[in-house]
Amino acid sequence: MRDDRTGSRERSEGIDPSTTEPMLAGGPGAFHRQPLIRLLLVNWLIGAGVALVLVTVVLVTDTARLRSLMFASSDPWVPMLLLFFGFFVTMCSVAMGTAIMMLPSDDDDEPRGGTRAVVTPTAEPVPLRVVARPLGRHRRANSRRLEEM
Repeated sequence: MRDDRTGSRERSEGIDPSTTEPMLAGGPGAFHRQPLIRLLLVNWLIGAGVALVLVTVVLVTDTARLRSLMFASSDPWVPMLLLFFGFFVTMCSVAMGTAIMMLPSDDDDEPRGGTRAVVTPTAEPVPLRVVARPLGRHRRANSRRLEEM
């Protein structure tokens, strides 16, 4: 039996190898049905936009003379591509990682962290006998200078 919305077969039915009818993979509409993929794609695009803005700001303001150094090169597209790629990887990863970390978790219902029992200290201070060390070479020199003043 086929599901008219997705074009895929029900799980209880298994795949029949004698059927020549193609199974649909879902196409571009699959992103609308998969919220995690949609979340990652949207945040990847946000990270790409932030990276593009930051690289543009770095090049326009000539931060650390990167623009001057790039355009003085015989092939300025290579360092520019590396700069764009580095910013894209970093900012897209930050945006996607932040989105994943900010997802609510289901295990927040149970209290965690122990019984919150009050701990009373039972240790008592013990008096110790301290023996003075003999003055070292540097201490003797400093004490002589102080005496001379």
